[in-house]
Amino acid sequence: MRRFILSLSVLAASALCLLPAWGEAPQKVVEIASVDDLVAEINAKVELLGQQVSSAEAFAMTVEKKEVNQAAGVVACMAQAIVEHPDKAKAKFHAADLRDAAVLLRAAKTFEDATKLFAAVKDAHAGKSAGTAKPEAEWNKLTSLGRMMEEINGRSATIRRGLRRLAKPEETARDCSTLAILALAMEVDTHEVKDPAQLPLWKELSVKYRSEMIAMSKAVRAKDTAKATEHFTAANEACNKCHEKIRDKDK
Repeated sequence: MRRFILSLSVLAASALCLLPAWGEAPQKVVEIASVDDLVAEINAKVELLGQQVSSAEAFAMTVEKKEVNQAAGVVACMAQAIVEHPDKAKAKFHAADLRDAAVLLRAAKTFEDATKLFAAVKDAHAGKSAGTAKPEAEWNKLTSLGRMMEEINGRSATIRRGLRRLAKPEETARDCSTLAILALAMEVDTHEVKDPAQLPLWKELSVKYRSEMIAMSKAVRAKDTAKATEHFTAANEACNKCHEKIRDKDK
């Protein structure tokens, strides 16, 4: 029995050694996106959030689909990616402060709360925050899996349209790298996996999706539509397999 317990302890310690320190991303963000792309995505989402909380009526229209939560979650993920990026100094704001402000905004239930919390997001985005937030963050706490999937669905439709002519390759490439960054959070948010035996499959499919979107972003920038389409198809196949084998298995 003592030998069995010791073996379990060794296995647990080994597993912990495989985990990234303090929840840092499971892949180096510099391999996925540039700071310029991350900042551009944040800029777009902060502008969208401003529209969503511009009035009580505008906010009310976002409640059912949790659109403020969704946009703020994207900001939080992109901000944490900047925190972990070697070129983070290119961003003219304290990314960790922006991350924390965005996470708080995700929880807003009323227009009054959303307005107040968005003000903190706006200040952090403008570089007016104190810069006191710690760099450490857990990726699976930055957004919810449900909102992430909605973002992926909507962004995938945009990517599909963009592939037809590649009129704006930089925008389409940024869409791809944004989804690849979100897939970092996807990999570590395993709460949908009810059977522990399926955890390796969840990781495998998350990594597959992310790697295909990274490759697609590069192909789009090279204006190689055929290769980009190939990677997009493979990424979607990973998503479909995940739903078939894990998320929708018992439905």
